[in-house]
Amino acid sequence: MFLSFLYLVYVLLAVAVALRIFSRRSSRGTALAWLLLVILVPAIGALGYLLIGERRLGRTWMQRAIKLQPQIIRWARAIPSTDVVAPSTLSSSAESISRLAAGLAGLPLMAGHRLRLLVDSESIMRTLIADIHTARHSVHLEFYIWHPGGFVDDLVTALVEAAGRGVSCRALMDSLGSRAFFRSESVGRLRAAGVEVIEILPVNALRALFVRLDLRDHRKIAVIDRGVAYTGSMNIADPRFFKQDAGVGEWVDAMVRIEGPAAWALEAVSLSLTALQTGGDFAPPEPPILSLTDNSRVQIFPSGPHGSTRHIEALLLTAIYSARREIVLTTPYFVPSETMLTALRSAAIRGVSVILIVPEKVDSRLVRYASDAYNDDMLAAGINILHFHDGLLHTKSMVIDEQITIFGTVNLDLRSFELNFEVSLIAYDQRFSSEVRDLQRHYESRSFALELEQWRTRPRWRRLLENAIQVMSPLL
Repeated sequence: MFLSFLYLVYVLLAVAVALRIFSRRSSRGTALAWLLLVILVPAIGALGYLLIGERRLGRTWMQRAIKLQPQIIRWARAIPSTDVVAPSTLSSSAESISRLAAGLAGLPLMAGHRLRLLVDSESIMRTLIADIHTARHSVHLEFYIWHPGGFVDDLVTALVEAAGRGVSCRALMDSLGSRAFFRSESVGRLRAAGVEVIEILPVNALRALFVRLDLRDHRKIAVIDRGVAYTGSMNIADPRFFKQDAGVGEWVDAMVRIEGPAAWALEAVSLSLTALQTGGDFAPPEPPILSLTDNSRVQIFPSGPHGSTRHIEALLLTAIYSARREIVLTTPYFVPSETMLTALRSAAIRGVSVILIVPEKVDSRLVRYASDAYNDDMLAAGINILHFHDGLLHTKSMVIDEQITIFGTVNLDLRSFELNFEVSLIAYDQRFSSEVRDLQRHYESRSFALELEQWRTRPRWRRLLENAIQVMSPLL
């Protein structure tokens, strides 16, 4: 009798979750992964689906998003025409990318920028601190991880001093990513000095009943005086102190320093998330009057879980299909969708040189196994896979034909496509693309290439494990 009761509960639980899954528009892979998990381990699967199965930002957030949308549209339409460039001035491949980006994110192609690539954590942080020291009006920072120690303490001091001389300072921090920082004395120092500290997507047991807790603010944005900005892969964390017990070495990052009107656009993107979190109005300051420092053309592309489609994936797919000679990608986490895998394999088969550089070691064993499951198919198609062996390569970059670069916070995995707030810089600039490509070549020199025949000699148990975890990859 008891076994019959358990079987009935099992069936009812599986049917209930299945009906819930079918009532929503999920990707086929995600839906099948959840169904498989519920069938194999019903209690864990049902609980997992309840907590993280749907992109629930919560009723309050969604009401704020609905209210905010027309404000953002009005702001985007009011961007000064002197800063906007027609996509038709680009090459045909770049034009299609730019038009898609504008259609999906609503932000136009902009000109009048100077781009500077910063390729190591020490120089990135020292340059950012120097800009904060010269700030006269405002400092706006938004980073997924803030972690105390090392040069981060110097950044905190620079913010305290800036606030002390009357500069408006704001710091956005993801609740989960920056949990160690929230427990440190640095938060108290910042708030006591007048720095506005905003906790994004707070994590607590009560919220788990109403929102999905693993939706995260993964962006990295710094804006000084509305005219200078930074974005890229680096968090506010000193790699000499951060996650030293993970066994992956120091994190290797890169950022771009932007001078020009896109800095103001980046700040507005960040202020829209501020309004979502706090419930305040979206009120970006007036655009600064800037002299053209250079003529690099760029586009800011925000993405996040509040959208109904994978905007960033659509952008990356368009870029891949536009390539004629070469695609080079760097990412710490590579767990692609089937559509992205097809796009990369198709590019290689039609003669495009496709190079994927990933770290040899990552801080998630499950992600490593899921990523490795794709290696056989990619190598067989002619894709070059390189394993970086000198730390955890964290730079997220895509260079197309050494002409177009997509650079920012997006990993090539479903989490970045569906669950995280992300931001990307699209640079239609040959000089900057060449600089990023040179950085990628530097990474190549510190990597070793996978060979198909050697890869196929790995143990059978390893292949079974990779494929099993890959099936569940939509849930990672």
